[in-house]
Amino acid sequence: HRRTRARPQRPARVRSGQSKRGLLRVGMIGPGLDVPGGMTAVHRTWLQAQAMAGVQVDYIETMGEGSFLKKLGKNVAYEAKYAAKLASGYRPDIFHIHVADRRSFYRKLAYFEQAQLTGRPVVVHIHGAVFEEFHDASAANAKAIHWMFKRAAAVLVLHQRILDKAKSWVGDEGRIEILYNPVDLRVFDEAPDAAPGGPPTVLMMGEVGQRKGAFDLCDAIPTILAAVPDARFRFAGNGETDKLQAQADALGISDHVEVMGWTAGADKIAAFKSADVYCLPSYAENLPVSVLEGMAAGLPVVGTPVAGTPEAIKDGQTGFMVEPGDKDAMADRLIRLLLDPRLRAQMGAAGRSRAEAHFDNEVVVSRLVSIWRELSGSED
Repeated sequence: HRRTRARPQRPARVRSGQSKRGLLRVGMIGPGLDVPGGMTAVHRTWLQAQAMAGVQVDYIETMGEGSFLKKLGKNVAYEAKYAAKLASGYRPDIFHIHVADRRSFYRKLAYFEQAQLTGRPVVVHIHGAVFEEFHDASAANAKAIHWMFKRAAAVLVLHQRILDKAKSWVGDEGRIEILYNPVDLRVFDEAPDAAPGGPPTVLMMGEVGQRKGAFDLCDAIPTILAAVPDARFRFAGNGETDKLQAQADALGISDHVEVMGWTAGADKIAAFKSADVYCLPSYAENLPVSVLEGMAAGLPVVGTPVAGTPEAIKDGQTGFMVEPGDKDAMADRLIRLLLDPRLRAQMGAAGRSRAEAHFDNEVVVSRLVSIWRELSGSED
C-alpha cells in the first residue's frame, strides 16, 4: 500500500485552511501505480491539484505489471494485505474504488464487499471502454453490477451515455453522477514551445491497436500525403507497434511515420507541443484523456463520436468528428486542418477554452473533494 498526500504548489497561508476542515482520509483502491493506463493517470493528475489540500490518500494497489503468473501472484498478495489492513482496524473517512470491466470488475467487487463491512461510505468510479458491453454480455454481469451500484454511496461515471445506461440498470436505487476525467493544464503551459517551422504533424497518443483506430489512420496517410506531401505522423503508445511499423513499411510511407512506443512525462508533453493536429479515430472509448490533453495543448482534435468523446470535441468548433472506420472522412478532415493554419489556431483555441471550463484538474478535483466530504459527513 502506498500513502500519498497531495502537495500542491500554493502558499502556506492557504494550506493553513486545512485545520478548519481537518484532514480527509481517502482509501483509494486501484491498479498499481506502475501499471500504464487511465486509472493511474487520473489518480496522479488528481494529486497535483491545489484542491487536494487537506486530503490524504492511502493508495491500495490491486494489481501490478508482469507475466500472467506474476500478475496473479501480485493480485493474491495485494488482496491479502488489504484484508489484513482492514482486520487491523484501518478505517478511512471514505473509500474510492476504481473499477473497469471484465476481470477488473470482479476483482474490485471483492474489495468493495470488504470495504462495505467497515461501515464507511464507498464510492465506485467506473472506467473501461466497454463497460456497457460487459453489462450486456450476461445476466450474471448485469446482476453483479446492479448489486454493486445500488449499495455504493455514489457511482461516478465519465460521460452522459454511461450515466443514462447506469440509471436504467438500477433505477432509483443508486446515486450516479458524472465526473469528467481531468487534465492538468499547467504542465502544458509551463512546457517550452516547439521550434517553429517544422513539417505539419499529426499526433496519435494511446495504445496501438484496432480499438483506437491506429491502423485506420495509417491507411489514410497516403491519401493525406497526396495533398500535404511534407506531413508527418507520430504514433505514441505501446501495443502492436511492430505491426504498425510493418504496415507503414508496406504502404511506403515510413519516411513520414514515427512509431514512438510508450511515451510519458516530459516526452509526452513535448509530443503534444510539437504537433499541429491531434487524431484519435477510436472504435470504443470511455472519456479519452489524450483528447483532453490535445485540447489542453491548443490542438484541433479529429475523433469519433463514441462514448464520452462528443462531450469533449464539438464538431466544427474544436475539431471534427468522423465515424469509426471512415478513412476517407478522416483523411479529408486532416487535410483541411493541415492546409489551413488559421483554422487550426481557431479550433485549437476553442478546444483549450473548453478544457479550461470543463476538464481542468482544479475544476474536476474541487467537485470530487466536495463529493467525498459530503458523503463522509466532513463538510464545513
